[in-house]
Amino acid sequence: MYDLSRRLYKYVEPRRALEILVNGLKPSIMEVDVRKSHGMVLAEDVYSPIDRPWTNLSHVDGFAVRVEDVRSASSVNPVKLKVVEGVDSRNAHNYRIGRGEAVYVETGYPIPEGADAVIPVESVRVEEGYVYVYANVGKGYNVTPRGGDVSRGEIIARRGTVVTPALQKLLIDLGIPSVKVYRKPVIMVYGVGDELVEDVVPPSTTMIPNSSAYMVKGVLEYYGGVVEKTSILPDNPGVIAETISQDLEEADIVVTIGGVSMGPRDYTWTTLVEKLGATSYFRGLMVQPGRATSGLRVRDKVIVNLPGLPQSTLTGLVFILIPLVNYLRGIGAYIKLPYTKAKNKETTRIEKYPGFQRVRYVELSNGYAKILSDIDSYYVKPIALADGFTIIPPGKTLVKEGEEVKVYHLPPLHNIRIVDKIP
Repeated sequence: MYDLSRRLYKYVEPRRALEILVNGLKPSIMEVDVRKSHGMVLAEDVYSPIDRPWTNLSHVDGFAVRVEDVRSASSVNPVKLKVVEGVDSRNAHNYRIGRGEAVYVETGYPIPEGADAVIPVESVRVEEGYVYVYANVGKGYNVTPRGGDVSRGEIIARRGTVVTPALQKLLIDLGIPSVKVYRKPVIMVYGVGDELVEDVVPPSTTMIPNSSAYMVKGVLEYYGGVVEKTSILPDNPGVIAETISQDLEEADIVVTIGGVSMGPRDYTWTTLVEKLGATSYFRGLMVQPGRATSGLRVRDKVIVNLPGLPQSTLTGLVFILIPLVNYLRGIGAYIKLPYTKAKNKETTRIEKYPGFQRVRYVELSNGYAKILSDIDSYYVKPIALADGFTIIPPGKTLVKEGEEVKVYHLPPLHNIRIVDKIP
């Protein structure tokens, strides 16, 4: 008989599990070309070095004027202004406009010094070197003012902000060549088991495709991890220990999938704790499915053991791995998910593991939520095709008909049905 005592679970809450993994762990900071910063997290507050726009710009193609010169203009009594020739319409700021003058300017380019309005070209008549204006306008008419978008010294983004494509554009437009960011964590992902193969084959007792590694890889890359390897480890303690020990030279996180239950071939947990010199660890999570999720620290590196059943694998991703990746990339040890509120379609009893958080998949339809309460955690279809999941808090065993249910959506996995389309 194999020794069960070394494999017994001592369940902890997800928050405590994350504390064990990140306590004393410091995210790495690097400076990158702003053009390569998309998806990274700022490690410093960023301030604008300039006003944007840097001077007053025209919002239209038209004639820059002084408001005081067109104050009396009307449809029956147009004002006649002299068109200044020879002024570059894209560098009109080098010219100071005089009384009774108009200067042609282009959209998005500077207006002359002293001008304070721009009349669209389609609103005037040009004849023999003069422009006729048919309406009076106020100061700032069709003018994008200096610093109207961003003022010099204004804070653009706080530390911990993700650089989105729009923020990246703003940083580039402000002439900021580089930014300090948190380095994205490097991750290795392994399926564990002699039965696993890389081939795409129907599963059997001797051949099971290593599909969960690709689901984990896709999710972690979506949330900012850099997955440099997906592979397979056999049920061999020596190979498991040696391979992961080598990976920890380069990786920030090593993820194993499977081999953490209490069967005679489940070597992963005991091997890693005993042979790699774990400085801290947890064994089991107070979440169902996903109870076997475990993790350990080896100096400044982290190993997370995910259970092999698909829904358990995903639960470990949501409660442990994604928050861990977020912490290392500078966001914090948590995950924020979009959600939908809906009415529960029918009374649902969830009595197993009442002291745990229970994750159940949900189908949404016409404002109602159908909780898939009795499906096996082996099933993959709910992960791929359900609209999201709900979390039943500890102590709650009944979700009543008509009760409001919060349904979380985990991009990029869950199928969020489109209810509003942009034509």
